[in-house]
Amino acid sequence: MWKKMLAAGTAVLALGLVAPAGADGGYTGLTMSCVEAGGVATPGGIPYSQPLAYSSNVQKSDITRDGRVLMEATTYEVGLAPEWAAAYPKLQQALEKLSADNWSYMRRMMNKWEPDLIEQYNQGRAAGYYKEDSNPLYSYELSYRGLRADSAVFSCVGGEFIYLGGAHPVFYYRAHVFDSQTGKELKLNDIFKTTDGLAEIIIEETEKQIEPKSSMPDKGEALKAVKEMINKGSLQVGLTEDEAVVYFGNYAIGSYAMGTVEVKLPYSKYFNLFNNEYVFYGTRAKG
Repeated sequence: MWKKMLAAGTAVLALGLVAPAGADGGYTGLTMSCVEAGGVATPGGIPYSQPLAYSSNVQKSDITRDGRVLMEATTYEVGLAPEWAAAYPKLQQALEKLSADNWSYMRRMMNKWEPDLIEQYNQGRAAGYYKEDSNPLYSYELSYRGLRADSAVFSCVGGEFIYLGGAHPVFYYRAHVFDSQTGKELKLNDIFKTTDGLAEIIIEETEKQIEPKSSMPDKGEALKAVKEMINKGSLQVGLTEDEAVVYFGNYAIGSYAMGTVEVKLPYSKYFNLFNNEYVFYGTRAKG
């Protein structure tokens, strides 16, 4: 387990949670950044928030056959550092539930996949494959990246990588936004004043931000898909200090070839769209 304190002051620093586990179970590749914000003078927003420290822990499982690991599966728990867990018990409980749900989900999916993966493996062995290579044939990983951690909002996004054989793996997002005081996981109608017209704004920003431009999917079909996600409550949205970020995994709004997409909706541009109790407009410390 690792722990990294965020710097105190009027700033909330972005602490990356996505990092591969080293041989000793620790993390490598930790990144931290601190930039000065261009203050958005938005009354009713959050001019100051207390940064929180949090940590992550890895949970692993596997599927074996004939003494060989066929699938290696990993999920990461997220929780507040002990000193903050005591101060924000409802948020800590929500994060513990998130971790437990992720662990349970991973085990259920592995139980579902296991018969087919073993069958694929047996067929491959019968055809003369897998004699030399000892690496796992299949993999699952749900790892997290921190977006925001302060006394108003705790937000993170999970990257779900799945490879079950075939032509390519798939990658999905799981974004979460919690009210730090109540521990409630915020839904779209908590984050936004209204979702009327939200799909159109997201597609407009996707068209502006996506690279290369040639990878933009059919706008009509993409708009239809986003509206359906909004109606079902399955649109993946996270919050940073500067913006809401909408996440699209493989196949969410287009073909596999377009890859994954992260679309930013800055508070400074769309302030009237948001419930401003979660909008941060304070000045961040220089770093």
